[in-house]
Amino acid sequence: MTGVGVSEAAFELAGACVHALRFAVGAPLDRPYAKVELSTTNPAPALYRRLQVASPPPTRDGEPWQAGLTLGDKPFEPSELPHRLADVQITEGTPSLDLPDPERIVLDRWISIPKQQGTMEFTSAGDDRYVLAVQYWNPVPDGEQSVTKELQYYATYRLDFDRTPASDWIAVSFDGFWPPERDSADVLIPLGDCDENCPSNS
Repeated sequence: MTGVGVSEAAFELAGACVHALRFAVGAPLDRPYAKVELSTTNPAPALYRRLQVASPPPTRDGEPWQAGLTLGDKPFEPSELPHRLADVQITEGTPSLDLPDPERIVLDRWISIPKQQGTMEFTSAGDDRYVLAVQYWNPVPDGEQSVTKELQYYATYRLDFDRTPASDWIAVSFDGFWPPERDSADVLIPLGDCDENCPSNS
């Protein structure tokens, strides 16, 4: 698995199906333009983030959520298979996703990221399991193919959906899809098959 920067935190997808989202979160990423200063003498025992999941993904400045995404110089069509998400390009200046309608929110939860060491690998290539909703900073240095980051806060989660997703796609936000000019990237994920960690197998 590989991670992706979504804010000062990183997201690593383990699985997503109609029942639950399984993932890891680590922080801080030490973005060069917005470093997070953590106390070295009295570090916080945990970091807290609000995670929201909407299905189908909300619109984008009133347009369909896939607006601004291209695949092979053509508009990206989320219904076409295979998705080839690693090859999806995001047009520069593409706006963030809008606030979802309340009935589209399938999960709304505060998560606690405890202070414990973790590592994530990042790649300069895309990932066929998801695509970011907007262009965003990649921690991989220019000219490199991958990098492994040591993270001071790290945890894995399985969050069961509060209601069944109404689409084959979900959008995940660590900022509650707000404000429009937020300095974070939402994640667009096609739902896959259930696995051994799905609540339906518990």
